[in-house]
Order: sequence, then C-alpha cells, then structure tokens
Amino acid sequence: SEKIESTAASEKKSLRYARKKAGEYFDEIAADFNITYVHLFNIFLKWLWKKLFEGIDVDSSVLGMVKEWARKGPLIFIPSHKSHIDYLLLNYVLHESHMHIPRVAAGKNLAFWPVGYIFRKAGAFFIRRSFRQPRLYLEVFNRYIKALLQEGHPIEVYIEGGRSRNGKLVLPKTGFLSILLQAHAEGFCKDLVFVPTSMVYDRIMEEKSYRKELEGGEKEQEKLSHIIGARRLLKRKYGKVYIRFSPPVSLNEYLQENKPERRELARRFAFHLVKAINDVTLVTPLTLVATAILGGHRRGFLYSELLETVETLIRFLTTCGIPMAASLGDSNRATQETLSLLLNWKIVEVLEDVDQEEETFYFVEDEKKIELEYYKNNILHFFIPHALVATSLLTGREAEKKLDTLLTDYTFMKSLLKNEFLFDEKENEREKVLSILDYFREASLVSSSADKEALQITRMGFDKLPTWASLTKTFMESYWIAAKAMGQQKNLGLKEDALLKKMSYLGKRFHKL
Repeated sequence: SEKIESTAASEKKSLRYARKKAGEYFDEIAADFNITYVHLFNIFLKWLWKKLFEGIDVDSSVLGMVKEWARKGPLIFIPSHKSHIDYLLLNYVLHESHMHIPRVAAGKNLAFWPVGYIFRKAGAFFIRRSFRQPRLYLEVFNRYIKALLQEGHPIEVYIEGGRSRNGKLVLPKTGFLSILLQAHAEGFCKDLVFVPTSMVYDRIMEEKSYRKELEGGEKEQEKLSHIIGARRLLKRKYGKVYIRFSPPVSLNEYLQENKPERRELARRFAFHLVKAINDVTLVTPLTLVATAILGGHRRGFLYSELLETVETLIRFLTTCGIPMAASLGDSNRATQETLSLLLNWKIVEVLEDVDQEEETFYFVEDEKKIELEYYKNNILHFFIPHALVATSLLTGREAEKKLDTLLTDYTFMKSLLKNEFLFDEKENEREKVLSILDYFREASLVSSSADKEALQITRMGFDKLPTWASLTKTFMESYWIAAKAMGQQKNLGLKEDALLKKMSYLGKRFHKL
C-alpha cells in the first residue's frame, strides 16, 4: 500500500488509478493454483510421455536429498532450458516423487488462452521479458515473489531467460535472481535452497524451428496453432529424457564461504548455479556420437573409425569423472544403436557398395550437420579447455611448442569465448594448461622435448588432436566471420540488423568455399 502511494505521488497519478493498475498487474502475474487441475493434468501427461518418449531417466537418489533440504528454506529449482516442455516434465517428475509443485516463472508469451489458463491453474505465474518496466509493475512483481517465499512455496525459474537454440547453456540473466536475493536479505525467508537441474533430450521437439532460427530465420511468436500443430509430434518417438539434479546449494552457506561484494553477488551466484547445471549434465549415447562424428569424421566414416573415436572420448570422460548414461558401459552396442537411430531420422546416410565387399561407409549431408551440432553442444563444455590447448598445439608451423606460447593462446581464446562458455573464474590458467598437457602426454599425443621446456606432437597426436581442436572450430569460425564483417570499411556505418545479414552472407559464402 505504501509503495502504491509513493509510486502514485512520484508519477503524478491519482491513488485510485494506481490501486486499479496494481490490481491489473497482479492479475497479469499471479498463478491460480488448483490441485484438482494438477491431478487431471498429470493423468494427461502420463499418457503424453508414453506416446512421445521411450522413458524418463531420473536420478532419484539426489531427489531424496532435495526433500530433506526443503526444511531449511524454500526450494528454488534452476533447470536448463531446452524446450517448451521442460516445465511440464520437471513438474511431472516432482509430482510423481510426492514433492510440492513449484510455482513456475513462465514467459508472458505463453499467457495466451487456453494455454495460459491451464498453466496458471498448474502453478505458473507470468513474467514480462524485460525488467525495464513501469515502476509499479516491478513493485507488484517483487511483492508477489516475497509473498511466495514467505509462505514457503518452492519456485522454478529459468535463469537463461529463454530456450537455448544451439544446445549449450545460455549465459545467465540476473534480474529474477536479484529479486530472490533481495527478498532473502530483507528477511522474507531464513534461507534459500537452490537446486540446479539439467535436462537432456535424445531428440528435441523444436528441432525444425531452432534450425530455421540458426539459419537466420525470425523467431516466431507462440500461437495456439503451434500447440494444435503439435499433434503431428505424437506420431514420432523422441528417445529418452535425462533429468539430473545437482546437490542443493544453500544461499546462507554460499554467502559464508564466498563473501562476494554486494553488487557482484547476483552475477557470481548465477554463474555458480549455471556451472552446477553443466557439472551434472549427463553424457548420453546420442550427444557422444554426435560429438565423435563432428569432431573426427565430418566428411564421412566407417563404423570401426567412429567406434574408435567414441572410445577415445569415453576414456577421457571416465578419467575426468564426468557423469555418463549407464548404456555407455557397452560402447559398441550404444554406438550401434545410436547410429541406427540417426539412420532412421535420416541425419546419417549410407553409401551402398553393390558387391558388399567393402565395409559400409556412412556420411552426413552438410545441412544435417546443424542438427548434430545441437546435440554435441549439450556436452561441449566438458571438452572445451582441452580443445583450446589442442587448437594451440596445432597452430603455426614450428615443430615444437613452448609452454608460454600455449599459455598465451589458451588465455586469449578463453577471453575471446567468455560469452560462449562458462570458465572457472578462480582457475589458475598455468596449472590448468599443465594438467591438460599431462593428459595429452599420457594419451601419447604429445611428448616433452629434450630440455623439457617445449612439447612435440607425436604421430598419434597429429592423428587425434584435430578431433579435439575441431570441437571449437564452428565457434572460432563464427568469431572470425564477425570480426571480418565488422572490420570491412564499407560495413562500418551499418545498423545491427544489416550487419548481422552481412555476417550471415559471409558465413554462407565461406561455407560453400
């Protein structure tokens, strides 16, 4: 009430007008949770998931821990955002595990009838895309969130802002997180317990629209026809969904251990949460095979070659203790099954040998590679530091590489790609490069020179290191094209849209060359 009065005074509006406006904003935002709707919706979802997926793979051991931690303070679920159905899947899993359904921060673009009505009843509240809004809207929104926390409701918020169109996590937005931190600082809850959550799909439903957008198409506004059009999706199977929860993060404990500056808190904590999502992301057969094809076999491959690359990557993941799907325990079977899936989906094709004397040759057409890129990007963060060092090792013409040169290259590339990938801010870069070189040495890809001051690439290294280096290739090429377009004299006065079109044209031209 005080806020409404002060806002009315500062904006020279009558108190009656301000109160009416505040009521309208509340109706626009608030959920209208109804447990009967949730139960009915769940019956529908159970049927839907059976139609769409071959299974939902959840690590329920961590969920048990999450239930225990719920006593400390309101749970804040922070899932990765790959698809429109993330929220339905996650809430379904939580409901099936007898946990409270969180109130979900949904984009206002989904508030259209009847979808918005159903989502509101199932616990969604709606949020505008930008926090640069009328002051009164922000006051009402802040107060609504504080009321939810005060009553102990769990909340689900997508920290990336929107869905990832290319498969890797989008750098976090801090607007909503700042509101939660402020509410905690003002004493509306004794602690906040964050649960970073990773969701990986064998196949994403929005594949076609993402591909269109990545190729330069406009982002389409959500409409009822999109939802009704989803009927055709029911005719396809989308493999499995893998949901993994990170061990919960208590805000109180984080503040005791880290003590960041107040103005840095939201940014640092957001990076901490997103890194936790990356850490628990599961490597699945499809993401691994996509990585192997794009890393080592962009031009085509024999099965035996693909399996060898898959096994090289599995050895690396095992050494680093990275979470993998149980089916990767049998790498041959997992690779075979994934390859036959990709053949069914017409992403991979076969070159038939009439006499069948030769081993079958597989290849991927250029326009299909973008689909594989999406799945590779799901797990790319695990390989990036090694890929940067491999890129440096293979650069230039000298027979030996000095450690200082590798370190300079690594630091430069890390800085260049800081808006693409989440690097550890506390990392000692020298130690990191040395540990990566130790791994490459153990794998016989590099050897130390006689004076131990430089490194030489071994014969096997020339064969295998390009697999690592090529994982950064599409990003390096994109940045190179952007720099080239921005550096051309004739483009200097171009507006952003025109410059992006120029970059897209250059990219296509170089790709054809």
